[in-house]
Amino acid sequence: MFLSSLKQTCGLAVLFVLESQIQASQMYGYELMEPPMYHGWEVLAGGTPLNDFVTAYENPDSESRIHDNGINRTYAGYSDIIAFGGYSGTHLCTRYNRDRAIDGHDECALEKDWYQMWPPTAKYMDHNATCFIDDIRAYQQGNSLNSPPGTQIRLGSCPKAGTDPDYKWQNMYDWRYGSIRPQDNPDMALYPMVASYIEDKVKSTGQKVVVRGCSGGTINSYAFLMSQTEAWRQQHVLAYISMCPVFGGTISSLRSVLQGWPSGVMTTCQGRMAAILIPSVLWMWPRPGNTQWLWNASEPIVITPSKNYTAKDLPDLLTDMGLDKVRDLLELEINDKLMDFEPPMVDTYSFYGYGKTTEAGFIFTKDITPDDFGMDKCPSVSFTPFVRDFDNGDVTGPLRSTSRANVWADAHAKANIVNKVYGFKNMAHGCDCKVADCTTMYNCVLAKLQGKNHSGC
Repeated sequence: MFLSSLKQTCGLAVLFVLESQIQASQMYGYELMEPPMYHGWEVLAGGTPLNDFVTAYENPDSESRIHDNGINRTYAGYSDIIAFGGYSGTHLCTRYNRDRAIDGHDECALEKDWYQMWPPTAKYMDHNATCFIDDIRAYQQGNSLNSPPGTQIRLGSCPKAGTDPDYKWQNMYDWRYGSIRPQDNPDMALYPMVASYIEDKVKSTGQKVVVRGCSGGTINSYAFLMSQTEAWRQQHVLAYISMCPVFGGTISSLRSVLQGWPSGVMTTCQGRMAAILIPSVLWMWPRPGNTQWLWNASEPIVITPSKNYTAKDLPDLLTDMGLDKVRDLLELEINDKLMDFEPPMVDTYSFYGYGKTTEAGFIFTKDITPDDFGMDKCPSVSFTPFVRDFDNGDVTGPLRSTSRANVWADAHAKANIVNKVYGFKNMAHGCDCKVADCTTMYNCVLAKLQGKNHSGC
């Protein structure tokens, strides 16, 4: 009923945005705010948090929330922390030797020695970034993803020109891919390499490892764990730690396609042309569902004068943009392990922020059409973000997404497995604690896992 009414009167809603933010807020139950400086990936990369918004959400609870399933354990130490950092934090180097130009882009070289593809540099960015986009994007064939033909990738520092070094995992990952890894590049498939590294570490030390993810790395670390059997996880993983998780997706990640993605020498427009064909961008989109942890079918995220889009409708949003190829990529990524979100069945400690104003959706002044949002477009249609007070999380991640690890409590309790989820009021998104209470609790958990003296966790 609410969605139908909102669709019929969305033109009025936009008028209210222009004439009276207060009236629109009261009418539709959301609060409008100014757009943030960036679309969110700077924070997802573990960088400086966005400037604080004025927070309209005040929670009567204490400064922290602890959701404990009642299981406690003592530990004798771990051998290593397997870290999955934030999105786009890993340098990517590439070289290639191709038989033909991609998509008829004859201006792009067919052969290139090792160069730094990410972060992008001015030396390798032409006016339209055509060749850069050819190199960094993923190529979908049915249910598989591949690098451009004849391409090799290395993480971290670039190898010397003309060399062909063996690849050894360096505690990094190719952030462009979600749980569907590139099938034609075993080095970048990642999960088998990480599993092999962990197996060797556990065998040589006799101690299990801790798997830790922060920000965008929380969903990649979870996907890694769930790509292994439960028996393997319990044999090799002492605990799973998530810092500022985005387990249900984010609204801010939609900006990369709706608006663009500036990063260093890469302009907003160039960034959009790259982002629409990078799988992890779409993997981060909010997931539809009927539980409190997902976005339901009566909850609009993108509002236009004649049509609204819920999380379930996001594939249709891409079609209306004229982005059918991007829709195929979204539909490949979205129906994965994060949709079912089965419990990892290893001791879990999760840390999240709440009470910070966090984007819940966008109101557009025009309908979504290919003329404004097609593959080669730089969208300039104005829009206004809005928030839903109950879902204010850590600026980047909505509360339902950042606190989603709570869903595992009962399953873990029945199996005598720890599930502790710590929430901290007014803690912003990042790859480490942003408030003192979080730092204290996080250090306590690490000391506990190390088998050292601890109290309070």
